[in-house]
Amino acid sequence: MSSDESSGERQVSDELLRRASEVKKVRALPDALFGGTAPQDSPETVAAEGDSADDSAAEPAGTGASTAAHVDRAAAGSDAAASSGGAGADQVVSAAGHAASDGAQAGSASAAGEVSAAGDGEAAERKVLVVIADSLAYFGPKGGLAADHPRIWPNLVAAELDWDVELVARIGWTCRDAYWALIGDPRVWAAVPRAGAVVFATGGMDSLPSPLPTALRELIRYVRPAGLRRRVRDAYNWLQPKLSPLGWPVALPPSVSVDYLEQSRNSLAQLRPELPVVGVLPSVHKCEAYACVHTGREPMVAAVEKWAAEHSVPLVDLGEAVRDNVFHGEANPDGIHWGWEGHSAVARAMVKVLSEASAREGRTA
Repeated sequence: MSSDESSGERQVSDELLRRASEVKKVRALPDALFGGTAPQDSPETVAAEGDSADDSAAEPAGTGASTAAHVDRAAAGSDAAASSGGAGADQVVSAAGHAASDGAQAGSASAAGEVSAAGDGEAAERKVLVVIADSLAYFGPKGGLAADHPRIWPNLVAAELDWDVELVARIGWTCRDAYWALIGDPRVWAAVPRAGAVVFATGGMDSLPSPLPTALRELIRYVRPAGLRRRVRDAYNWLQPKLSPLGWPVALPPSVSVDYLEQSRNSLAQLRPELPVVGVLPSVHKCEAYACVHTGREPMVAAVEKWAAEHSVPLVDLGEAVRDNVFHGEANPDGIHWGWEGHSAVARAMVKVLSEASAREGRTA
């Protein structure tokens, strides 16, 4: 065979191989979604379809690598077959076409399996514990911790219930801030549809003495220049413990705190009437920054208990759960945040309340 003939034969083989390999482009995404079986295309049909304008369809995961491997092996065989005439080359092309089709079928089946598995996962979607809280939810014995720290109480509760957790919290938050988070934070919006329960773990800050306006404390960070801001903050920190023994005013009056709690509860009830909502009673403290004064706690407890009774909202008494840890245990030296035993005690109380709430929901469903 002359070199020209050999060259011409090789050119035909490469062209057919290229067209055969393009079978991966004309199939599979609809089959992957709807479960159809790939047809056993002949090389002639593949070549005709390869010329159509519809060859731009997306390739399913797993198909390209498998098809490319088959075509590479077929191309290697084509080099040898080029010297033995057209019949050998045609056999190679036919084998490549079948290999490409088989690879596409395998990729389609794999993708269909992935779609099916994704559907099963959605059907068995895990519940989410949504916690909107102040710093007591994520401070440990030595300071603030990441939201995924395994020993803070929201994660202890979620682990016990086998739920996921969405913790939305910040230091100094009151019931007003919790309501603003509920209506303004897209993380909360995303979590509520999957929520197993929503916990409003605020109220402790509301009940602390705040003889200087809360707005003043919040605005200190915006004071410029930096030197003036530091002087204003130092003055605030000097005055706060000296004026705290007055016990009044508190950071947020009980009536206002309860009004924000009710707005939060009612907002969720409009979206998911069956969703359990849990509140808390304020924690206790021995913080020198507040002169160890907490005369606002009892009025806050009374207001929250009255609201909870009116709307059948279960409560967790944080003060009762952490009292020993705060006053006699290894709590945070700041006198307001808890140690690990405090977090464990709150988690136990919260699991009990959530389990009872879930049982009631199941009976009324």
